[in-house]
Amino acid sequence: MQIYVRKDEERIGPFSLEEVNHRLAAGTLNPSDEAWFEGSPGWRALLSITGVIMPGGASSTAAPISIATPFTAGSTSYAGFWIRTLAYIIDSLILVVVSEIILLPLKTFPGDNALTFGAPIPLLICFTYMPAFWSSSMQATIGQMICGLKVVNAITGGKISLPRALGRWLALLLAMAILFVGVIMVAFTERKRGLHDILAGTHVVKNR
Repeated sequence: MQIYVRKDEERIGPFSLEEVNHRLAAGTLNPSDEAWFEGSPGWRALLSITGVIMPGGASSTAAPISIATPFTAGSTSYAGFWIRTLAYIIDSLILVVVSEIILLPLKTFPGDNALTFGAPIPLLICFTYMPAFWSSSMQATIGQMICGLKVVNAITGGKISLPRALGRWLALLLAMAILFVGVIMVAFTERKRGLHDILAGTHVVKNR
């Protein structure tokens, strides 16, 4: 049995049962840490897994002690293509307004200075805006919050890290670059995932 452990919103492992017991004894894992293995209905405490030996020698029982809501298809409402498109339109409008405000001083310079020096600014704003909001405690951009959506880790169902959010943004550029096919995939995939969701290991769900 291969066991994954979740620490600080990141998944580590897999570990064998023997290695988990060694790490518990060494103090690098805690009995209350959340764990998952293939066939488990969701993330649960390490102490609920059969064969896990607690520090001090007590062995766990087979009785499952769930400490996290299982992230399964049956209990999750995935956000569809049109609601996600609306959220993106709202975010695009916000980004346009912010970019225009920042570029306004450059437009006072003669010639093509505004175009030359200001061209990268909208892209940089977008690069900062989306990953920062996705990896925040809100787990959503302003447009997604208005539409009642959030971005979650496809494995844990929790908040994604900033590196994963940056990777998702780069994957979104790729999804758009191939004639938006990677984005349109949202309308046809089982869990409404675009190419960027698949590459980054994320879902967009309704924030209930």
